[in-house]
Amino acid sequence: MNWKDQLAAYVPQTEEEAQAKREILTAAEAFGTDIFYRSCASGGHITCSSMILDETGENTLMVFHNIYQSFSWTGGHADGNTDFLDTAVREAMEETGLASAEPLCSEILSLDVLPVAAHEKNGAPVPAHVHYNVTYGLKARRKDKLRPKPDENSDVKWIPVKEISAVCKEAHMIPVYEKIIARMQAVEQAQKAVLRYAVAPLCTWYREKARDLPWRRTRDPYCIWVSETMLQQTRVETVKGYYTRFLEAFPDIQSLAEATEEQVHKLWEGLGYYSRARNLRLAAKKIVKEHGGVFPTSYEEIHALPGVGDYTAGAVCSICYGQPTAAVDGNVLRVVMRLQDSLVEIDKVPAKQRVIQELSAVYPEKDGEGCGILTQALMELGATVCIPGDAPRCEACPLREYCRSRKCGTSGLLPVRKKKQPKKQVDVTVFILRTDEKYAVCKRPLYGLLAGMWEFPNIETRMTEEKVLAQVKDWGCNPLSILYKRSKEHVFTHLHWKMEGVYIECGRESPLFQWKTRDEILRELAIPTVFRKFFI
Repeated sequence: MNWKDQLAAYVPQTEEEAQAKREILTAAEAFGTDIFYRSCASGGHITCSSMILDETGENTLMVFHNIYQSFSWTGGHADGNTDFLDTAVREAMEETGLASAEPLCSEILSLDVLPVAAHEKNGAPVPAHVHYNVTYGLKARRKDKLRPKPDENSDVKWIPVKEISAVCKEAHMIPVYEKIIARMQAVEQAQKAVLRYAVAPLCTWYREKARDLPWRRTRDPYCIWVSETMLQQTRVETVKGYYTRFLEAFPDIQSLAEATEEQVHKLWEGLGYYSRARNLRLAAKKIVKEHGGVFPTSYEEIHALPGVGDYTAGAVCSICYGQPTAAVDGNVLRVVMRLQDSLVEIDKVPAKQRVIQELSAVYPEKDGEGCGILTQALMELGATVCIPGDAPRCEACPLREYCRSRKCGTSGLLPVRKKKQPKKQVDVTVFILRTDEKYAVCKRPLYGLLAGMWEFPNIETRMTEEKVLAQVKDWGCNPLSILYKRSKEHVFTHLHWKMEGVYIECGRESPLFQWKTRDEILRELAIPTVFRKFFI
């Protein structure tokens, strides 16, 4: 919504607020964006303020304002910025030194016309005027470092909500502070309540609309564990074939525990994130050794398995054992943030833990399949309806009447994520060394990127032909000629490899490498996609 629509959408809760809204909208019609500047001829201009509460909601962060000689909330002039919330957050951080201040929601909590007496600022007189004030609620952490903004404030500190009236010397502001805090508390209660309301319609929708996926035909914990591990960072359509082939090769925990790492990696080839496969095998060995080959049933024991985190443990326990343990991944976080209209940054651990706690609280009691249905329903909604980007399929959503972000028009903006850092670009020279019909391959180290996988020899730098031939000679391969080159690229989670593959005919098979035919490499070795590309 644009700024005028946001003002118009605000629903006053008192006659005083209704009058303030009318006055602000009248000024907006008369002066347009001029009201975002202090020089506006209306006699008033836009300011944006915030009440900042800590994690408990029992303390508020206030600054001692030099002009008013009183502790007060944070806030300041828009100075041309028509994004109300952005101004409120910016002012809060500048005035307090907070590293971050997260909006409780996107809603405007109050519109007020606040009188400002004539005063001096930086030695210059400022005539009496009014602030067209837009207020939001923010949350911050008590442990964050604080510092005042010297030209405006001389102190900043956390103050118990119950003591606001004792430290605030502006009597007319105390009722404003009290109403904003009460509204923040009401919003938090509504955000929790929407999850309770969502359970029944969501589970009903899932039973009617869920996709028929192979891992949904069983409650065997081994099968669910394998599927959830494969589905991490990977599309459902990609996983289907891998899941079936994996279970055909390793139908139970014992067979997986007895498999070699090479066998497991070969079946995982092309699926990516190979540490998942390595951890599956290690976890199977642990289950055989410590649990007699029987998959554990408690959340704590499952969580203690290699590679198993909160999400996988929650999924297995709820789907297989009917336990009220939420499984929260990116899809589920997106659903919850939109339902709640929460602007909390989901990349932060506390945000995820909060969602786990709030969701677990609305799970049905241990009752057979009910908990598993809710877990899968949340996943399904995020995967098929409440999809990423600015075009979620709200018309098909069974929770559209409850969704707070839909009502506020913020669905396409949520969830809030930390701004991604650009991927590090790495130049790589890949050596495809050939003697007759055999190629040189070697294993990567047992740690780090693509640990333990097979690869073509490579060096992380771009090399001239002279240096390439010198390197091959140093390896003892007797380079005869460079046949041709191929450029390839591959994107990892945090890296972007720009590769130049150099195909070289060699006169000697160096013992530094293993020499295999193309068919042997593709059939027998677990060679990741990044290197398979050079056979395509």
